[in-house]
Amino acid sequence: MNESSDLAISADVLMNITQLAVEQVDGVRPTLPPARVGEILGGRRARGIVIERDGDDVWVDLSLAVDYGVEIPKVAAAAQSAVREAIASMTGLVVRSVNVAVESVELPEEDATRG
Repeated sequence: MNESSDLAISADVLMNITQLAVEQVDGVRPTLPPARVGEILGGRRARGIVIERDGDDVWVDLSLAVDYGVEIPKVAAAAQSAVREAIASMTGLVVRSVNVAVESVELPEEDATRG
């Protein structure tokens, strides 16, 4: 086996891992900022997730919406833990920080549709 093989993990993979990890936490979701022209033309749209990487170190910033009635510190900590564990276990990268900004409180979808 060749010990000098390289492995590249794209930024899109880290974004997808982060988004899927956040979606596993009940009561939170990444916010969807207003679309920029480049995102509309390119068919991609950022989802309240910013990831910076320097070598094997990763920093994650999350902008989240939470459901009305949830305990915000508890779900924010759960989101941080889920993202940290998912990135570390799937990529072997070192997650230096997962910062959470709660930007909105929303009614759960089933309550919002009832009006």
